Amino acid sequence: GQPYWVAQHKIDIHDWQSGLADWVNDNRAQNTSCHLVFSTNRYQLLQVERPAVPDSELVQALRWSVKELLATEEDMLVDYFDMPAQATGMNKINLVAVPRILVEEVVEGVHSAGLILTSIGIEELSQCDLLESSSEAQITLLQEPGEEISLSIIKDEKLYFTRRLRGYEQLSSYGLEQIHQGVADSLSLEIQRSMDYFDSQLRQAPVKRLLVCIDTPFLDELSQLLQQATLLETQVIEPRLTKEDGLIFSSESVTSLGAAMRQMHEGQ
Repeated sequence: GQPYWVAQHKIDIHDWQSGLADWVNDNRAQNTSCHLVFSTNRYQLLQVERPAVPDSELVQALRWSVKELLATEEDMLVDYFDMPAQATGMNKINLVAVPRILVEEVVEGVHSAGLILTSIGIEELSQCDLLESSSEAQITLLQEPGEEISLSIIKDEKLYFTRRLRGYEQLSSYGLEQIHQGVADSLSLEIQRSMDYFDSQLRQAPVKRLLVCIDTPFLDELSQLLQQATLLETQVIEPRLTKEDGLIFSSESVTSLGAAMRQMHEGQ
């Protein structure tokens, strides 16, 4: 009845459909339920005013406005999720937009491989499944290799606040001196701004903990610098999962492991 991390496998993105089909066949995993999470570069996430329509018509209303919001002619699939807390006078929702062609390609590839696609999610929400539930707010810095850093504030498995930090896509190539002479300071400033908004605008109790999983070989050193600057208890994310020897949690596995943990929540 407890999650057990058995295996992890990477597939070349350029021919992932046949690679996935081969993996499913080799592991006799046909008809297995699976969950997919898009990494941050595959979708748009925006906070928008909630349209003044009944809930049953909300997605349709968002579809009409998404082209204008994103300034794109691309056919997008749209969904949304609510915010647990609002700033005074605000009535916003989180809008998610994914290119239709991408969703159709993924659904077809998963089904063709013989798997049962149970849900499609996004990275900001998948970490709510991955992290241990806490009644105290915790701020996370997550980054897949070569991507923007995703900063989120989570409490009671709910996403209260999220934003993306640009300019850190090449962080893995930075030396320790660069970490000391700029990266840690700029990240600390972004963390402080986000916590100030959480405290003052959302009227929430202060954040207690900082959890990091960033694409850098100097993660421990960066964590120490962030702790000194923010005065928050700072930890490298390490999910409490029983796992096979040799499996190591890293910025490369955070999204897929969050998708796998969705299975536990679906079963509850």
